[in-house]
Amino acid sequence: MNKEKWIQCALGMGLDEFEIYQDESFEKGISWFDGKMDGFETSHITGTSIRGTIDGKMGSMALEQVCDDQCERVISQLMDSIEYICPKEKDHLRKPEPIEWIHKDINWVQPSMDLVYDTIQYLEKQAYKMDGRVIQVSHISWNESKSTRSIFNSHDMNVTDHNQLQYLAMSVVVKEKDEVKTHNEIEIVEDLNLFNRDEFLSKLIHKSILKLNSTSYPSQKMKVIFEKNAMTSLFSSFMGLFSGDLIYKGISCLKGKENQKIFSDLITIVDDPKNLESLTICCFDDEGCPTRKKKLVEKGIYRVALQSTKSASRLHTESTGNGFKSGYASPVSVQPMNCCIKPGHLSLDSMIQEMKDGIVIEELAGLHSGIDFVSTNFSLQASGYLVVNGKRDRSISLITVAGNFMDLMNQVICVGNDLDWSYRTIASPSIYFKECSISGE
Repeated sequence: MNKEKWIQCALGMGLDEFEIYQDESFEKGISWFDGKMDGFETSHITGTSIRGTIDGKMGSMALEQVCDDQCERVISQLMDSIEYICPKEKDHLRKPEPIEWIHKDINWVQPSMDLVYDTIQYLEKQAYKMDGRVIQVSHISWNESKSTRSIFNSHDMNVTDHNQLQYLAMSVVVKEKDEVKTHNEIEIVEDLNLFNRDEFLSKLIHKSILKLNSTSYPSQKMKVIFEKNAMTSLFSSFMGLFSGDLIYKGISCLKGKENQKIFSDLITIVDDPKNLESLTICCFDDEGCPTRKKKLVEKGIYRVALQSTKSASRLHTESTGNGFKSGYASPVSVQPMNCCIKPGHLSLDSMIQEMKDGIVIEELAGLHSGIDFVSTNFSLQASGYLVVNGKRDRSISLITVAGNFMDLMNQVICVGNDLDWSYRTIASPSIYFKECSISGE
């Protein structure tokens, strides 16, 4: 794609501003089932989207194929779409700004296919040998991806970054008597030669077995620890509270609460796209705005919301560098990037000992339907284990945990130290709460 030609063509045809956004990705995936390869996929996709403005009205188009000879026809279609837009406020493309470039030092080693096959076959065979209660290896896959993101516009913006990822995913089914449970694990693998197969397998099967012999529990209010994975799921579901767009629309309950106490003093929330502890580093967002670290909540006090260029303009503030796309063809929206609840000092085991009696929630289900975002009420299927006298007692399932997120975050007794980014861009450590409603028997 001759980007300069497209820019000159767009300006010559009457656009005030013009932008080209491209996302080039290389992906390879191998899946395995029942002793043989179940799927092998490779892809090389270059997705292109363009945006342009006329008199403050912005239009956009996604292109599956780009041909320089058709630039006039495509830009003409873009201009036609802009004609029918009636925005309440004017939009504009960003001008280039100084960017602080941060690079994470990861030495990704691409494995040979022989090594991948050998690893997968070993994991499948060894899973059955490790514990007789494993009745099926329901899924194993190896995945590799590389991506390049670039933004080029008529204000001389020209920025590019790269990301890479390799991971192994596996799930097993275990059975004891008539009870069947499943569990899956995902592991980021920089070098498959150094991957500890037995350690990974042992963790997967151990967590699967712990789910067996589970029972429900009598309905009551009780002390609860949301383990890091469950807490991350709950926290992620309510991240939109900090979206400048939803605050402007009045959907978020945080509207007008800047510098007011909203959570426990133990809660600090940080969004840092350049956090070297996380997997993905973004020095600029999908509008070309430089990213930066910011505290959304500081010791329980709400400080700042996440903003894109448009949401910031509506709220008469500056973009925080959180204007991202969910895909090259998607519109820009306000999204967190490497956002977390700041960890505390106690381990999960220490929190369990301090709690003495209660429930640890490990998994949540029904997040798509059990959340009322406006009121922040939630009612979710949950599973975990009972704690008696500071020790794990038995597995719990078939229960519902319910409450109000804003109220819950004001009942924090302790924040754990087990923050784990893994492959996530939103994360939370385990958190111990004073009480939560449990519905079961």
